[in-house]
Amino acid sequence: MNINDYIVQIESLINSFPIVSSYNLTIDRKTDDIVFISGNIEFRDGSILDFKEFLENTEQGIEKYKYGYNYRISSNILFRYDNAPDPRAKELKSFPYHKHLNNNEITESKQVDLKNVLEEIEKTCLFKEE
Repeated sequence: MNINDYIVQIESLINSFPIVSSYNLTIDRKTDDIVFISGNIEFRDGSILDFKEFLENTEQGIEKYKYGYNYRISSNILFRYDNAPDPRAKELKSFPYHKHLNNNEITESKQVDLKNVLEEIEKTCLFKEE
């Protein structure tokens, strides 16, 4: 898979979730093999996911060096996954992967991707398909 295939896959993934009402993506190509993808997804219940991924196409495939998935309603953060080297997360076994909860607690997390986060949001979304 190359960067272009990955971008197509991201758009297809977002469009496959009926809870999504709109989205926008910004593709910042640093080189042919390095890209910074950012965007936000608005859900039918009014909640929003802001996200960013810093990727490189390597011989082993797509490497995701940095990511952040910030789920919120207005300015109220519901949760955030990231792999930033947060000093408050250094003691976690999963470091640098961690999850920020809405009570400012930080918990362990496996490395996640957009699909994992969308599935979690779908389970908690206030708007449900009937």
